Amino acid sequence: MLKILYFGIYSKGIEYPRNNNLIKALRLNGAEITECHYRLAESFSQRITIFKGFKNAFQFLIGLLISHLDLIRQFLITPKVDAIIVGHPGYFHVHLASILRFLFQPRATLVYDAFIPLFEMIVDDRKLIKAGSPAARLIRLIEKSTLYLADMILVDTHAHQDYLANEYHVNPEKFIRAFVGSTVRENDFKNPSASQPFSVLFVGTYIPLHGIDIIVQAAKELSHDATIRFILAGRGQLRNDIEMMVKKWRLSNIIFQDWIQTDRLSETIASSDLCLGIFGTTPKTTRVIPSKIYDICAVGAPFITADTPAIREVFCHLKNAYLIPAGDPKALAEAIRVLKSTHHLRNQLSKGAGIVGRINFSLKTIGSQLNLSIKAIHGNPK
Repeated sequence: MLKILYFGIYSKGIEYPRNNNLIKALRLNGAEITECHYRLAESFSQRITIFKGFKNAFQFLIGLLISHLDLIRQFLITPKVDAIIVGHPGYFHVHLASILRFLFQPRATLVYDAFIPLFEMIVDDRKLIKAGSPAARLIRLIEKSTLYLADMILVDTHAHQDYLANEYHVNPEKFIRAFVGSTVRENDFKNPSASQPFSVLFVGTYIPLHGIDIIVQAAKELSHDATIRFILAGRGQLRNDIEMMVKKWRLSNIIFQDWIQTDRLSETIASSDLCLGIFGTTPKTTRVIPSKIYDICAVGAPFITADTPAIREVFCHLKNAYLIPAGDPKALAEAIRVLKSTHHLRNQLSKGAGIVGRINFSLKTIGSQLNLSIKAIHGNPK
């Protein structure tokens, strides 16, 4: 039985299910998990406050210091383990885990979950720090050092592996792909009703890679069709901008909802006629399979998303997804028209997505692959 220490300030919130799913997946495959966790700014909205003034940054740094002290305390009473996984976000705790491993558990394999690369997120995608600035260079240095310290690096897609390996000159053999998995219960759904209007659902945190402005532009293209209704559920960075866009164009076919609770998510997805993935044009868009896609597949619902290298790792156009060019509202509008009028194609996509959800994205499968990878490297230390 594999003994694993899950370490850090990793998020356990509903917005980011990565860590909860990995822990559950490993346990489903017989691993014994000990958690060494300090709760610090679990949601992204809490974390980005450090970029909103010196006071917030100082408070976050104090929190980091306290987290290090408490994690050291917890580590010292932890029994011997085979592997230490630094959960996401682990940017500022890989170094601590590496030191503690060296001093007290030198036989343990150090695994770092690089689920959301730091530079890509802060500088390239959300543009919270200017590229080329001293802060941006510091972030690159921190990220590079975390990748070099780890024996194994977890990523969600091969596209992210290629990005990190090329950007930081890291040995590709250090990377293991571990899908995120879903937060909803598999097959816990009902078929959507045949009543009007035709509902098109998007659930997300309103970040640039989502391309919600593309969805709004597609809704404008379809505004003459009173039988189509868009539901935009969630909150986040760009929601105010999107609401202003909808107001400016006086679109009555878009309904805004706040965040959907996890226990209602499967029902909401299943009761919709069609679901939407991501359509942004940022570099990050090409490298991710967003959480919403995992949830859609767990339910087995038809969806449209941008045709990207990451999506193509699993999905095929018209087999288990409807794929369109990123950043193209006209293509999105046309895809919605096609799927609205072609019931058998929606059913085909639903079945295909459900198969992906049950096989590729099941926590049992994810945990089994990760278990085997950790055992392999633990038995053959570099």
